[in-house]
Amino acid sequence: MRAVAAVALTLWVREVARVLGTTTRRITAAAIVSGVLLVLFGLGLALLAGAELDGGISSELHLSLARTSFSAAAMTAGIVAVILCLSAPPRTALQNLLDLLPVSRAAARLGQLVPVIAAGLVYSAALTSTAVVVVLRTSAGVADALRGLASYVALLACFLLGAVAVFTALQAVAIALLRLPLQYASTFSGALVFAGVVAVTGPDLLAQPSPADGGGALELLPARTFARIAVAPVPAAAAVAVAWTSAVVVLLWLVSRHHVAGAPRAAIRLLRRTRPFRRTAWWGQLWAEVLIAVRTPQFVVSALLLPLGVLAVWVLARTVPASALIVPTLAGSLPVLPFVLAVNAVGRTLRTQWLSRLVGGDRVPLLGPKALAAASAGVALGAPVLVAVLVTGLIPPAQIPDIVVRCLLGLTAGLLCGAIVPYSEEQPLSASAAGFLLALVYMSVTLTAGWVAAVAAPGTDRVLILAAITVLGGAYAAVAARQSRREPARA
Repeated sequence: MRAVAAVALTLWVREVARVLGTTTRRITAAAIVSGVLLVLFGLGLALLAGAELDGGISSELHLSLARTSFSAAAMTAGIVAVILCLSAPPRTALQNLLDLLPVSRAAARLGQLVPVIAAGLVYSAALTSTAVVVVLRTSAGVADALRGLASYVALLACFLLGAVAVFTALQAVAIALLRLPLQYASTFSGALVFAGVVAVTGPDLLAQPSPADGGGALELLPARTFARIAVAPVPAAAAVAVAWTSAVVVLLWLVSRHHVAGAPRAAIRLLRRTRPFRRTAWWGQLWAEVLIAVRTPQFVVSALLLPLGVLAVWVLARTVPASALIVPTLAGSLPVLPFVLAVNAVGRTLRTQWLSRLVGGDRVPLLGPKALAAASAGVALGAPVLVAVLVTGLIPPAQIPDIVVRCLLGLTAGLLCGAIVPYSEEQPLSASAAGFLLALVYMSVTLTAGWVAAVAAPGTDRVLILAAITVLGGAYAAVAARQSRREPARA
């Protein structure tokens, strides 16, 4: 398994280095630096949020804070795992090669998962650094702090591995028994896993009882179990945590050994019998890029999941009055999600775009049609979602300009990050790395603009984000143009 993981990581590093025209050492160093910066970024935000927290609190409040922060961390890790599973290619060339070698199926699959899970663990830790601050500021000594941090890391790993294992099992059932095509099986699995993650973490986030009340069977939930261990070394909680971890490991091992039959081939035939509006190179390239954008599994899965997301936020707003503060943010983020699919736009055509040059010469435009096609695909999914959240009253009409600006930011950031780390159907780690880079860029821009608008120059957040959009768009044009000049030479 270790050898397979090393090979998968080496292949990804070499492919990115080849695309960017640099050395593998620089790619490795850049990946390490990016991971460190991501963790420091999340930790810095967490320190600001927990500046007023100290250790002089009651035991009940200590346990309550630990439960809330650990449940939020567990939910984040589960959501990250679902995103990783949905963005990963169904099969890779490395897997095809390993099937011909004397390597067990479990070692092959788990080895390929190791780099992806490691990246997911780093990203989850960066997003949930508040739990680290809670542990450090409320611990009585070094031993308590180390125990709390170990419980926190174990919880993240448990939810990441558990979500991946359950997703894989449900996807296999949907393909083998229900005979669903891959994109529908992935949507089915992702929706169920997401609902399960919310179900096991929601009690401490939505309607939290007092720790002194006892919670009955709810005390066996993973987040509560690991939180109790972080607060005090309780043998019963440790036994339950070992049971949860063992169950996750066994399930992941079983699904990795199971041979999944090939999914039924169901071609995505959206926009059939369409033609370019005009018989020019620009319109022809735009038409081809739009067809590629809407016929990807990610587009279909997003089209199926977004209505469920609107329904989930609506139910949350109606059933949990305390969620009124976060509902506008959650609902406003849904129309932005289709635009970040632009992160896959560059990589999908990078190896074949030399065909356009071969047919039409150097005058064939590439960058403009690709960006416009990604924007058109985003509008096709985002506009109905925006109308839905407006009609249901989840967001006020005054929030529309901010959503439009964030959609443009997601589009340009996705194009740039997709050009830096191009999507590859043969490398699951490419989708993960590009997505993490996209999240870092997007959050950095929005949080910086919000901080400047709140502290230094009120009312300038939109202007700052528009300036960032211009910079990101120019960077995308420069990086993608350099790649478009290099790929025909390699072909």
